Amino acid sequence: MEHSLKTLWYQPLFSSLLNNRIESAAIVGFGVVHLGMNLAGLPFWTCPVLAATGVPCPGCGLTRATMQLVHGDILASLKTHAFAPVFLVALFIMAAVLILPGSQSARLINFVNHLETRNGITAWGFTLLMLYWAVRLMA
Repeated sequence: MEHSLKTLWYQPLFSSLLNNRIESAAIVGFGVVHLGMNLAGLPFWTCPVLAATGVPCPGCGLTRATMQLVHGDILASLKTHAFAPVFLVALFIMAAVLILPGSQSARLINFVNHLETRNGITAWGFTLLMLYWAVRLMA
């Protein structure tokens, strides 16, 4: 049991996604359109979890926080959603993998894969996001 949990913890999830160009392009495209429409003042997507249950999901506020970050209001962004910088970096990495030439794209994917398999950064990030969400729900 302990071995399988350790294997799961260090599984390269984000780099696997980066290796799939179609999924990466879809996520980057949706993210850019969503942020762009919101930056233009046109609401594009509301949280389906919040709409259906009245309970905010772990990502609720992330669009607003990312827009604040893009506008340079770092403090407001972090107050709105602490994971906005992480989201923006992930979006940039995904876009870079799509734009960079093959060898450089492969090096970036290998670097991310190395981080995931060496220190479980994706599992840590997900765990911290869930803890952050729980704290926000209690506040």
